[in-house]
Amino acid sequence: MADPHEVSEAWRALGQRLADFRKAAGHTQHSLAPTVLTGRSTIANTEVGRQHPDRGFWERCDEVLDTDGALAAAYDQVVALQQQYRRARGTAAFTASLTAAKSAALLSGAHGEAADETVIVTAVADGHERQVQVSRRALLQAVPGGMMASLIGGAPPAAAARVVDPAIVEHFAVLRSVLVESDSRVGAAAILPTARQQLGHIAGYRRTARGGLRDALLRTEAQWAEFAGWLSDDLGDRDAGDWWLAQALSMAQESGDTEFTAYVFARMAQRATDAADQDRVLGLARAAERAGSIRTQVRAFVAVQRAQGHTVEGDSSAFQAAIDDAQRLAADTGPDDAGLGSFCTTAYVWAQEGDGWLRLGHPRTAVQCFRQSLDAWPESYRRERGRYLARTAAAHAAAGEPQQAAAAALAALDLACTTQSARIQRDVAAVGRQLSAFPTEPEVQQLQAALAASPMTA
Repeated sequence: MADPHEVSEAWRALGQRLADFRKAAGHTQHSLAPTVLTGRSTIANTEVGRQHPDRGFWERCDEVLDTDGALAAAYDQVVALQQQYRRARGTAAFTASLTAAKSAALLSGAHGEAADETVIVTAVADGHERQVQVSRRALLQAVPGGMMASLIGGAPPAAAARVVDPAIVEHFAVLRSVLVESDSRVGAAAILPTARQQLGHIAGYRRTARGGLRDALLRTEAQWAEFAGWLSDDLGDRDAGDWWLAQALSMAQESGDTEFTAYVFARMAQRATDAADQDRVLGLARAAERAGSIRTQVRAFVAVQRAQGHTVEGDSSAFQAAIDDAQRLAADTGPDDAGLGSFCTTAYVWAQEGDGWLRLGHPRTAVQCFRQSLDAWPESYRRERGRYLARTAAAHAAAGEPQQAAAAALAALDLACTTQSARIQRDVAAVGRQLSAFPTEPEVQQLQAALAASPMTA
């Protein structure tokens, strides 16, 4: 089985091959970048294995450097190795959850003969779904009542509230990670009802538990509440998003979870950027910094919010300095880093830099940043790709480039419909209004017709 070090070495070796081909062709990083539709920092980070652009990047490099497809083929091999490692890791995690059985005889007696039936469980690990047939007995042994209800239906048994197994904290963490993965594939509308249901179960266990277990469940509840807020925002229900995020902050502070407190303050700053109270962005970002996170990715996320706060003030120098801090922190994490703030990669920071330059009135610089981000964005995160395609479209429109704006907006609209994201739909509709000044452009006409026909259009 591949290990994380082997995967990292494979990315570095691929980057070195790019550097060798580039030098042999007489290119510098600066001269190669525009010919493959990216920025110099992308070339630099890729050559040392820090950044992993998608296959399109490597195909363009093959074409420009005349390598007869060698780089794209090598990329496919590295991706296959990485997927092998992730599949093995996901399978191990899933197997562990199914074999963490306790009290088999008690559960069998409580559920009678039904425990001998088999059920099909769909497990999601590293973005890959697999269906596993297991006996109901084994599933009942491995999964406590609250999680069981979400998998095969029904309410948790009343007896579960009397004695709380500490293992349930880990089970709720696993279930949340599954739903986060699924959210990027099927959209918030399919996930939010389950999230709300599980929040009710967690609260029930938390009310019964005492001491450290109660605090652990409160921290778990805070994470689920923040997740429910994110889902609500994506569905366009900002009031619900406000409420859930406030709940998350209160519970994180009550449980003494400084890492999550910092993260929630940063999320509040992120939301304030697009709200009426933009003047609070910088203050909320500073509150996140005072919370004292030691996690590099959370600190990178906080630095991004500090940068956006400077755009509200119109301070481009302070914005660039904060973005540089965020990029440095994001680059200081390995390809296998997971957990809180793991989404805050260099690709994410580039997208946020694009947002900032667009807000500061530099749309062409914003387009370059969004292009760098999308080059490196994982294909499996379709909704986020849709969001940044919509922002790319807005930047093109602001730069007076209607054809490019309409093309990016159409791609974003397709992803909005696939993931049922009201947020992307709203952003694309705003681009459509921006492009109303170009009614004779065929691409703009196509976008307007698609918006009119969209089932998500109110």
